[in-house]
Amino acid sequence: MISIMLNDETISLKQGATVDLLLEQVAQTRGDRLAVAVNNTVISRSDWPKHQLYDHDQVLIIAPIQGG
Repeated sequence: MISIMLNDETISLKQGATVDLLLEQVAQTRGDRLAVAVNNTVISRSDWPKHQLYDHDQVLIIAPIQGG
């Protein structure tokens, strides 16, 4: 198991987890406007399935907010 910081909350994942698997675990939709950064680097959507997460990574998931 690895431990990452996700949007200021510590969570555990299986060793070898990817950004795609993280999104599945936290039930985030994979909408077109979702952005993911790992250790302050934005990860391209095409790289989500292969971008492996490591112990102590800091992940930020950003979804758009509508307002008016």
